[in-house]
Amino acid sequence: MTNTWDTIPGETPMDDISGLKITGISSRAELNRHEANNIRKAAVKYLAAPPSNRTAPFNYAWMFKLHKEMFGDVWIWAGKPRRSEKNLGVAPNLIEPSMLNLAEDMKVWRDSNMTIVEQAALLHHRAVQIHPFENGNGRWSRLLANIWLIKHGSEPTRWPEEHLGSVSIIREEYLKAIVTADQGDLTLLTELHEKYIG
Repeated sequence: MTNTWDTIPGETPMDDISGLKITGISSRAELNRHEANNIRKAAVKYLAAPPSNRTAPFNYAWMFKLHKEMFGDVWIWAGKPRRSEKNLGVAPNLIEPSMLNLAEDMKVWRDSNMTIVEQAALLHHRAVQIHPFENGNGRWSRLLANIWLIKHGSEPTRWPEEHLGSVSIIREEYLKAIVTADQGDLTLLTELHEKYIG
């Protein structure tokens, strides 16, 4: 079945919804509800208390597992690298090396002079920039950054998700911060994290 739902600015188009595990979904709002319920389970698992290194090792395999935990009740392709080109992200053949590099880079961040919020903003941006999945990359990258924050003693960033997924002022602010980060300046994205922390 081909998707006829309109996309909003900055969103990865969902060209094919044949990977849905749930039958009878007829609207974006219905799909959003199912996805939100799935994501909530993953968020509770990782954000209710600081996760251990065993629970959240921030390695290649775990980052893909996190996406599956967030979307696996809804999508067959959850947790699997995308195979198609998208309007965002690296080429499919560069997903694995890019994610492996990200996992290696995170190992040295704690010894850097970056604050934990700056580290979370960088992780968030790098994950979005790679865009490893068919869909759900923004929500995955935000939860990934939040797990990093809580694991390292910070409060999570409480993103107003109900507004990020629709045309809104916060979405425009968020997309501007991502585009600015694409140009090498993480200031706006870091400020947004700080604004919504706690």
